[in-house]
Amino acid sequence: MLVPKITPSTTIAPELSRAISLLPAALFTNAADALALADTMTVTSAWADVSSNDNVVDLLNSGLSVAIFAADSQIPADCDKARTAIRYTATNDVIAVIDQATASGITCAGAVILELTSEQLSEATQKDAASGSSALSRLTKAADKILLGTSGPVRVLVELQVSVGGIGSWTVDLLSQVAKDGADVIVPADALALSGDDSGAHIPLAEAFVAGSGLTSDRADGLFTTVVVDEQRVCLGVVYSSIESIAAAFTAGEGVYWSRRRGLWHKGLTSGATQTLVGINVDCDSDALCFR
Repeated sequence: MLVPKITPSTTIAPELSRAISLLPAALFTNAADALALADTMTVTSAWADVSSNDNVVDLLNSGLSVAIFAADSQIPADCDKARTAIRYTATNDVIAVIDQATASGITCAGAVILELTSEQLSEATQKDAASGSSALSRLTKAADKILLGTSGPVRVLVELQVSVGGIGSWTVDLLSQVAKDGADVIVPADALALSGDDSGAHIPLAEAFVAGSGLTSDRADGLFTTVVVDEQRVCLGVVYSSIESIAAAFTAGEGVYWSRRRGLWHKGLTSGATQTLVGINVDCDSDALCFR
């Protein structure tokens, strides 16, 4: 899952804001901003960092989806644990932090967030000779075995500490690596764009979505099976998508797919029966899409 991060200083174009609202979740650094902007952007699921001064239960009852606590904070006893996350900021020993998240974090919250430097991420995703797996993948496998309520397995998310200049150092390759290890990714919203640029400062949203979701295809043509449903989640049909058509769908905010006969296909562009998109999701196996 790709989770854009929005801070009070984040400035993004309305078109990108609309596209981000199609993603499963967005993270805010301020709970009050989360509730206000989530309504403005119609974000499906709003996550936000909270402090000891916040009435977390009231925030959750008011529409906040997930409250994020620092690792040294106390989660209120009356909080729904499935709707909480614990943020671990690595200092020197990233493996020790991951071990801490494995031992305690995934057993008492619905998600854990690892805030790492690029160097620490490289260490966390490095396979060791003894187990043939990385520390990050061992954490995600342990988290996948734990269920809290009806929200599914505990999630693991990775956030890169912001570099000088305000843009994180995520690349498509790094997003793919983290997704292969079973974790979700938190990317600054202003590091994304509907299309790429020559400077390389922005990652195209469609590429970030595919890489960060670990989306793969088992088809020879590389297309992604896509189930289209209405707002009541009644199936309307099965089509196919490509990175190009996903990019076009984000840009248009409408159903755009890849026809095996005609190529790029904007549903209803000729007839007028277009499909307004509400959300785009990846299935649990990361090999199919759902357009709603």
